[in-house]
Amino acid sequence: MTILDKLERKLGAYAIPNIAMYIVIGQVAIWLLAMSTLNPDKTSPLLELMVFDSRLVLQGEIWRAFAFPFFPPAVGSMLFLFFAWYIFYMVTSALEGQWGAFRLNVYLIVGAFLGMAVGFLMPGYPITNFIWSQTTFLAFAYLFPDFEFRLFFILPVKVRWLGWLSWGMLLIFFFSSGWQGKVFITASVSNYFLFFGKDIMLTLKSKKRVAVIKAEKEKFEAEPFHICEQCGATDKSHPDRDFRYRNESCICEACLSAENTSAEPESTS
Repeated sequence: MTILDKLERKLGAYAIPNIAMYIVIGQVAIWLLAMSTLNPDKTSPLLELMVFDSRLVLQGEIWRAFAFPFFPPAVGSMLFLFFAWYIFYMVTSALEGQWGAFRLNVYLIVGAFLGMAVGFLMPGYPITNFIWSQTTFLAFAYLFPDFEFRLFFILPVKVRWLGWLSWGMLLIFFFSSGWQGKVFITASVSNYFLFFGKDIMLTLKSKKRVAVIKAEKEKFEAEPFHICEQCGATDKSHPDRDFRYRNESCICEACLSAENTSAEPESTS
């Protein structure tokens, strides 16, 4: 029994079912309030109050810690914002169907906690939930790699490729960020590896084992089974020849025929 199984037996009754719905409703509400309080420069004081900053949390702005999951996606178009909410709700609901409410709660809470914990190690570094949301999609891509999205409602794309694209974007952010950004990204994706790291390692070991077996099989098939001890011909170099064994010695039909010919008595005139 795993640690998660033990925790679920003890704390499973406290899990929040359909947590994705509450997160999306919270983000929509915050976004609507933020749009109603826009400054002339198109910034929202409400969103600025929601960004997690450990220095300000320690100064008494405790709500920033609880507001972390409800920070709306930073996309410019209302259409893309709608799809961001839809995809988050869909993939998170699928994870809940696969894992159950408790494990999904743990996955989200651990991801949020690790992201904010890094914020306390780097006072003044602003933290949003962008990568936290990405890790839910990465978990979905791992569990349902053959699920298809239709880009622009036309082009079918399997989610495994979108997952690889997301990893590529995270790597770009990682290498283009300073050390603080690198630490934050590493911590934010740690919940993914905590949940899937063991399975990934087992899969890699299995693939390596299969590759070794395949290489050994190919090597075995490439080696000759019969080698003539007289001329060195093999069943690979001369597949048209027959090979026979005499006193545990292999001899090809050509050499055997030559021996028979030389052993025949010369004809008399």
